[in-house]
This record gives sequence, C-alpha cells and structure tokens, in this order.
Amino acid sequence: MTFGVTNNGFITKRLSDSKAELETLFRQTFGAGIKLTPDTIFGKLVGIMAEREAELWEGFEADYNSHYPNSASGLSLDGVGEITAISRNAASPSTAIAYLSGTNGTLIPSGTLFAVQDAGDQFKTLSNINLAGSQFSITSLTRSGSTVTADATAHGRSVGQYVFINDAVETEYNGLVKIETVADANTFTYLITGTPSSPATGTITSDPATAVNVECVDNGPVSALANTLNQIINTISGLDRVDNYTDATKGNNIETDSELRVRRIEALQGLGAARLEAIRGALLLINNVTAAKVFENVDIVPDADGRPAKSIECLVIGGLDSDILQTVWDKKAAGIELHGSVSGTVTDTQGIDHTARFNRPVATNIYLELDLTVNVDFPSSSEVLSRLLTFGSSLLIGDDVIVFPSLISSFSDVPGILDVAVRIGTAASPTLDDNVIIPDTQIADFDSARITINIL
Repeated sequence: MTFGVTNNGFITKRLSDSKAELETLFRQTFGAGIKLTPDTIFGKLVGIMAEREAELWEGFEADYNSHYPNSASGLSLDGVGEITAISRNAASPSTAIAYLSGTNGTLIPSGTLFAVQDAGDQFKTLSNINLAGSQFSITSLTRSGSTVTADATAHGRSVGQYVFINDAVETEYNGLVKIETVADANTFTYLITGTPSSPATGTITSDPATAVNVECVDNGPVSALANTLNQIINTISGLDRVDNYTDATKGNNIETDSELRVRRIEALQGLGAARLEAIRGALLLINNVTAAKVFENVDIVPDADGRPAKSIECLVIGGLDSDILQTVWDKKAAGIELHGSVSGTVTDTQGIDHTARFNRPVATNIYLELDLTVNVDFPSSSEVLSRLLTFGSSLLIGDDVIVFPSLISSFSDVPGILDVAVRIGTAASPTLDDNVIIPDTQIADFDSARITINIL
C-alpha cells in the first residue's frame, strides 16, 4: 500500500502498518525464526520503534491537513486565511451607555468602574465627563396607560434626554426614564411598565442624567440588561448613581474556526469588483464586520426605498466606518452612486477625494409580552428572558421575527412551562401573536426593557 501524499490525498501509515513492516524487516535481517512477541527483546524493540514511527506519521498528516481550510485549525487556519487576506475576527467587549447623576460639575475620569448587579461584571468609562444639571422638584406625576405626565416648574429638559425619578411611594414611577414629549416649560412625559395608582404620592424629585459610553473590562458577550449596570465600584465624591436604560450591546468571543471558514467562503465568493457579491464579500473581509447586505437600483429613477437612480446601498453590522467607506468606494463600479446616511471622505489612487456612503441597518424595536403557566419545576423568568435575548441577537438584517415555531422554540425546553400566550409587536402593549415582518434594510432589536414575562 502506498502511504503519504497520493492522488487520493494523504494516506497515513498507522501503528499497525509500521509494526507489520518492522516485523518483516527484523525477520529478513535476523532470521525468520526469531521471536517477536511483546515479552521478547526483539518484540519490545519493534513496539518502541513502531510507536515512534506512528507519531511521526501523525505529525506528517497534521502538517498536510494544516494547508487546507476544511482541515486546518487554530493558527494553521489563520495562516490559510492570510493567503487571501482574511483575518480571524478578534474578541471584543460589550458596550453600553451609562447614565450618571450627582453634584453638578463633578468630574468622572476615564476608566471609572461600574458593575452589573448580582453578576459583578465590570464596565469602565471611555472618556472624562462632567456631571451636568441639578436636582429639581416634581410637583405631580399622573398616569394614563403607560404614559406618565410630570409637572415640574421650569424643568429645562428636552425630548430624548434622561432623568432619574426619585421617591415616589409607588415605585413603578421611579428610576431612570427617557423624556418622550415636552408640552411646555413645566411639563414632560415618560413611559413606565405596570399600573401604579395615579397620581403618585410622596415628595418626588428628579436628577438629570449625564450619559457616558462604557465598555466591559473583559472581552466577549457579557450581559448587562437594562437597569442592572447600577453598582459604583470607584467611589467618587459627588457621584451618587449610575444606571443603563437599555441592554448592553454584547461583544464577541474570538471568531471560531467554523465561523472563520464560513466567512472565508462567503468572502471568496465575492472576489472581484462591481458585482454585488464582490462588494459584499469585500465588506465581510473587514475586521469585526459580522454581516453585510448590498442592494442596487438599476433604474433611472429613485426606487421605492429611496435609493437614487443607478445606485447601490450597503448595510453593514460591525467594523469601523472608515474601513467600510474605503471598501465600498474601492469596490463599486465607476459612475455608480453610493447611498447611505453614514458618509466620509476617501482618497483614490490619484489623490482625489470623494464622498463615500453606506448605512447601518435601522433597528426595529420588538415589544414582547409572555403569559407563562408554570409548575414547581420552572426555574425562573430570567432563564426565559436570556433565551429570548439570545434568539433576538441571532437575527440578521431583514430577518422576520417568526413566532411559531422559531421564537417559541427558543425557550420551549425550559422545564416547568405548561402553557404560553404570546403578544408581540413594534409598539408598547402589543395585542397580537402575529409574526413581525422586518423590512430588508432593518433588523429586529430585542431589549429586556421591552420584554414582559408574566408568571401565572
């Protein structure tokens, strides 16, 4: 039998093959009548030599396999990827926006640490920031449905800002809130969950919230659900409170071998320029880009989605804006317009500056309410919440939210669930269990603050 590199690939000489060959050679050299049983000197020599030879052949086989993407692994697969300029995506940290309150003007230095309640995972601030604004009184809080109207004389707040509501006896009114509307200088509204009595009672105050970008000190998909990043690790005089309004954007573990193989194939399928697959393939080569889609308008008039005549639109998740802008400019056809809200200047090989554009997918907020009938085997609603968030994060650009079976199956194996009722939609207080259709340029966004789990 032929061993080594053959027309059928690499054929490895196994231990049994080496042992048989050595026994034949020993008999040819020392005589056909020699004893080669394991308890003899010759037998022991054959065993030692065969084992060492088999180890060498295993090394030869590993070296052969290391040159091919489907059999290479680890650093060897990195080397295969480098041949076509495809690098493994590095691990990245989870990120969030933290909201701080305290004494007006207090400096919060870069690197200040906060932690997730119970879990203890730590996040650090990414810049120096000074707290802005001072506490003011709330004269009344009244609720209509999920909307709360706050009366506060000369509050000075604007739509989209965040404040902490404090000391209402009905605790559902309290906490970090986002200002939805400002009717006048003395009134604003925000949203709550639950149905507390109205009006609220107590001596109620509000603290302006100052936003700061934070990232986890550890790489990987670390969870910080809404209203859980609330522990101050570095005590600073004048800093009283921290919280997060939405879930942290989870980071990534280092790209696995299987993930790298898939991305390599997708990227190589798009080698070249101008074609949509080539542009998408080039985008997938960019470090930390996890998904990309490319659309075109081939007509001489704008299309129904607002793309100009003879233009392309690239939607990208992950990666640096500058890298994406340069790539879409390098890969597009001459004379074709780039469409998108993210823009920047790129320079061609002639030293001429151009404006390149692309888009990030628009997030479609998903509101979800579950009524679970459970028994004593049910662990906790947090297990179901974790499954739902994992399901949501698996959806890509343009993926619809399929309730049955996809969403339901994401937590169907949690023990103790006897029955489930689902209400889902893109606005608060959904009433239907229909699938949520996501346009091609959008992506479903699941957030713990928009998921309600009722245990029956």
